[in-house]
Amino acid sequence: MGLDINILSVPRTVATAKTDAYIGSQYDANPKWKQVHYARNDWRLHTLLSTLYRKHGGSSETFCNCTVRLHKRDLPLLPPSLASAVAEHMSKRRVVYAQSDF
Repeated sequence: MGLDINILSVPRTVATAKTDAYIGSQYDANPKWKQVHYARNDWRLHTLLSTLYRKHGGSSETFCNCTVRLHKRDLPLLPPSLASAVAEHMSKRRVVYAQSDF
């Protein structure tokens, strides 16, 4: 096992939670959910998402098997290519979540 980071966009109508909304098992079953980015063993991105998770009110001590909703104000903090991909989905009025599992 290793670190897996999945960043997904969902239609605004199904978006509910800012943090701690488990999306992993729902991704495969729902064709309207789109994968924005996948990273394996990217600890730098994991640390950044962990910081955002706590900033947005996450309750878990570790950012493991947790989800954080990304906002436009978070884009400058993301690596440029990832920020661009996330912004593209947001421009289509979709909500973007990041989830980290290890």
